[in-house]
Amino acid sequence: MATVASSAADLQSRERRFYTRMALFLTALVFVGFAPSFYLRGIVPEYPRPNPTLPPWVIFHGLLFTLWMLVFVTQTQLVAAGRRDIHMKLGAASMFLAIAMIPVMYLTGVWQVVRNNVPPFTTPLDWTALPLLAMPAFAFLVWQGWKRRREAQWHKRLMLGAAMVVVLGPSFGRIPLAPPVKALFAVQMIVTLAFFLPLFIWDKRTLGKTHPATKVAFGTYALATLAAVALIVSGTWAPIAARLPGLGVSPAARPSLPIAMTCVG
Repeated sequence: MATVASSAADLQSRERRFYTRMALFLTALVFVGFAPSFYLRGIVPEYPRPNPTLPPWVIFHGLLFTLWMLVFVTQTQLVAAGRRDIHMKLGAASMFLAIAMIPVMYLTGVWQVVRNNVPPFTTPLDWTALPLLAMPAFAFLVWQGWKRRREAQWHKRLMLGAAMVVVLGPSFGRIPLAPPVKALFAVQMIVTLAFFLPLFIWDKRTLGKTHPATKVAFGTYALATLAAVALIVSGTWAPIAARLPGLGVSPAARPSLPIAMTCVG
């Protein structure tokens, strides 16, 4: 019995380290990807493309998503420290943050059109496919994670998947690993699917099979990513994006709008 208890405790300890390391890795990826345009703007060289100005709504967007990642790391630390009581309270509060992130994600996606913050191989309208298809994927995984909050193995995988949805494409895509051309962009975005590999390996080592939540998280991310890549590479998203609500009220396009309006996305 003592051996069984020891094995269970060891597995729990290793599990906490795994999710902590994944959270820290994703946070580091965010910092590296957005250092030139946000965190270390003006300090490190611009890559892989020039950075446009940072209006208040983009700064608000960056701060909100940074807060999400900090909360994500904090949650893994609370579980590792055995403070599930605080973890659950912070989790409930963070749902309001997740809800706020969805309209901000949408508005930032459509308002970036006037900033022309895109690689040379695509158009601003087509580029909106990335954030706008990531938005329902993020919302779905957060919603499922909240519904399964009493089922630890489901909850932690779904929330990790939600974090990966909003981190992998935007952050990894900004690291200058390849020239900003269409074919290499597609490859680079598809490569982000491999970042789920540690979770698959963890499942295999600890469960002997892939957990259903891992399949849901990976499938949701893969569907959103591959659909966005296909739409951007083919250039077929622009006619749809041109009809999106909000394009005509961008603060960047109408500087006369009050500051309060510019801080919602």
